[in-house]
Amino acid sequence: MFIFIAYKDAPELSNRRRSSELDISVDKTLLVNPDCPVRIMLEYIRKKCRLGIYTHFDLCDESGMLKGLFQLKTYEYATDQFEHKKTYYLIVIKHEPDKRFSVLPQLNQEHKMYLELKARVRKFLTGELNAPSMHHTPSRMKVTATPPTTGKKKA
Repeated sequence: MFIFIAYKDAPELSNRRRSSELDISVDKTLLVNPDCPVRIMLEYIRKKCRLGIYTHFDLCDESGMLKGLFQLKTYEYATDQFEHKKTYYLIVIKHEPDKRFSVLPQLNQEHKMYLELKARVRKFLTGELNAPSMHHTPSRMKVTATPPTTGKKKA
């Protein structure tokens, strides 16, 4: 099993540029095998994508649903979180002192998915976008199961 991770070179520099400057970063794709302990996978992504030690990041799919990889136990395998040969996007989440957060998709700002992913991940974190079987609590980002419905079937 393998997945693709879309990211741009030097992602840590992406949030330091002025908004009036042109984003000259290059979008890249990283091939990753998630069939290993999640700690190894996260360290590999951090190293290959040149992320800082204290950078809070996660992966999301096209819908903006974060995978919550840091909520898994370090020895757990993340294989169930991913679909074979699918592309996932690297997202950096910056927590502000006033309890707000910034969502920074690690794509060139000219990329067609940049603004869409930014909006979708923000919706996911605020609870406006939920997975069919699980969702993240925005404040702690823990994965919880959605309770089954117990209503009667309609005839």
